[in-house]
Amino acid sequence: MATIISKKKKGRTYYYAVQCQRVDGKPRIVWQKYLGTIDAIVARANDATPSRPVSAVLSEAGGVAALLRIAQRIGLVDIIDAAVPKRNQGPSVGQYMLLAAINRALAPRSKLRIGTWYEQTVLRRLWGFTARDFSSQRFWDHMDMISDEAIEQVQEGLLETVGREYAIDTRVLLYDTTNFFTFLATTNQSELAKRGRNKLKRHDLRQVGLALLVSQQFQIPLLHRVYPGNVNDVALFPDISRDLISRFGTLTGRTPEPTVVWDRGNVSDEGMEQFIVSGTHFVAGLPANRSPELLASPLERFQQVSGCPGTRAFSTDEIVWAKECRIVTVYTESFFAKQLAGVTNNIVKCQKRLADLEKPLRLWHQGKRRGKRPTIAGVRKAVRNILSLQFMKQIVTVAVREENGLPALEHRVDHAALQNLIDHRLGRTLLISDHRDWSAADIITTYRSLAAVEEAFKNMKNIHFLHWQPAYHWTDQKLRVHGFYCVLGLLLATLARLTAVQAGIELTVPALLDELTAIREVAVIYPPGTPGARKDCITLSSMSPRQRKLAECFGLAELLAGG
Repeated sequence: MATIISKKKKGRTYYYAVQCQRVDGKPRIVWQKYLGTIDAIVARANDATPSRPVSAVLSEAGGVAALLRIAQRIGLVDIIDAAVPKRNQGPSVGQYMLLAAINRALAPRSKLRIGTWYEQTVLRRLWGFTARDFSSQRFWDHMDMISDEAIEQVQEGLLETVGREYAIDTRVLLYDTTNFFTFLATTNQSELAKRGRNKLKRHDLRQVGLALLVSQQFQIPLLHRVYPGNVNDVALFPDISRDLISRFGTLTGRTPEPTVVWDRGNVSDEGMEQFIVSGTHFVAGLPANRSPELLASPLERFQQVSGCPGTRAFSTDEIVWAKECRIVTVYTESFFAKQLAGVTNNIVKCQKRLADLEKPLRLWHQGKRRGKRPTIAGVRKAVRNILSLQFMKQIVTVAVREENGLPALEHRVDHAALQNLIDHRLGRTLLISDHRDWSAADIITTYRSLAAVEEAFKNMKNIHFLHWQPAYHWTDQKLRVHGFYCVLGLLLATLARLTAVQAGIELTVPALLDELTAIREVAVIYPPGTPGARKDCITLSSMSPRQRKLAECFGLAELLAGG
């Protein structure tokens, strides 16, 4: 340790910084530096100015570090690397997938731009790799290493570690599907990207389907499947139900056994029979044609459901798929109002379209020929398209006949049929469960929690966070891997929300990610050799009280200091 000593020369006192050590058992000065007189020391101190930094570098920190902390807790990189090992050279496959997942969650980029984004985050300092290590070609090379079997193995591993680390409540699991359009050309050979009924109305584009199984609380994704865009829900469910059932070996190690919830669009005899045989509990919607007589029951039969305002229901026990199940017929006032408004709008649309169809026919009958001569078959086909809207075949009556060799058209609203629809169909749904000991309220509230899956899909279509697009991949294998890391991004984000809520910070997933991404790391850069300047002048940007609480919740300071 250095000390300051004084020496007198010709009556004046001079000061030195010295360092002493024992040499041959005796104290000796081994280093000294002249400081000058006391007046000179004071003058230098008064004239000294703080070192001026050259620049400050801002890096994305809060969101990246929080999701990295979640990934470390569940051992995500290790699980992926165990499924897809490679030689110890550059980033591992697990690190590539973690980077892609974090990027999807926070700032979706194409593979051409992800390296640039990486360099602007704290991962560059924490991992030490360069942007070139995450070039688009290297990303694609590592994506090629991930097989369907590896994705299944990773899902199995995550199911176990997430359940253990976060004690996920698996008593109720929610299943649903959605689809995402792509920009693949028609000439591109793909078994996954197919044209179908797109939920964003982009029927002109090829699409890919995504099936998700999530927890009821916090919508933690536990299973996913990417499937062809032209496969409807009913055709998919028997196949994916086998995957669901096989996963329950891990889940049912805990009690009670899970109950799976899905909507009526997935109900098929084959899929239901598989669940019945496996003994897996379920709550599902039933198509109206399964029991039209129950739907048409007089409204007086329905009783108010406790805890469900505006909802009335009654229960019956019936043998369905060779098992006695409880069927709940539900009437909901808000659903009735919504359906009635939809029926009214559809009637208006049909009347306008039928009038537009009838107008040129009248001109032909008046001898005013316009365009191609109409035919009976052509008019009937047009009528079928117009009446394809829900309930319209029941309440709009259309007659197509021949007059003087030309088709003629008449249409009217069947008010008796409309009233019958209002009295015996609108506002009603059928639910079914193998839980015969559950009340109608239990079954109804459990089924209604299915809306939480829609929230997960909504997050994946958010243009700022967790966005599926851009998906510039041209092979089925890469589309599956793309779906894989998109779901991993959702997993990390939902676990981050669970962590925040447990710390008393109640936010939606987008709001949480928005708060976290506003936290930046600031590195102050000084000129080389600047006296007194530290080379590691790194701190976090100023934070709101909520952001400070989030930073403490995720241990951001400790994680970033450890880098």
